[in-house]
Amino acid sequence: MEIEETVLKLIKSRKKGILQNELWKKAEIDRRKCSRIVDKLEKEGKIVRERESTRGTRTYRIMFAEKKEKEKVRDFKLLLVKDIFAPCTGCALECTPEQCIPLSEWVFHLIEEQ
Repeated sequence: MEIEETVLKLIKSRKKGILQNELWKKAEIDRRKCSRIVDKLEKEGKIVRERESTRGTRTYRIMFAEKKEKEKVRDFKLLLVKDIFAPCTGCALECTPEQCIPLSEWVFHLIEEQ
């Protein structure tokens, strides 16, 4: 098993994270190598680290970064009709334009902007 995988497993195994000065000892690697691995994992978004002081020593608490669902990319071009924004295009409400509150609010907002 690669050392990065070992380090990541150690981090995952602790719900509240692990202190970096404890991590390199548990992983049985020197602190420089641990620091480089932690930097790499942080840049990859696999971990999060927060500065912390314990017993007068500054260190980092390292926690596994929970994967968040990627935000959907929205194509707002679909809301355009002949290069003019059409709010009803993406609307899921079943109503008539005369009785649509969101449409009325949008129209009033346009009037106020002028």
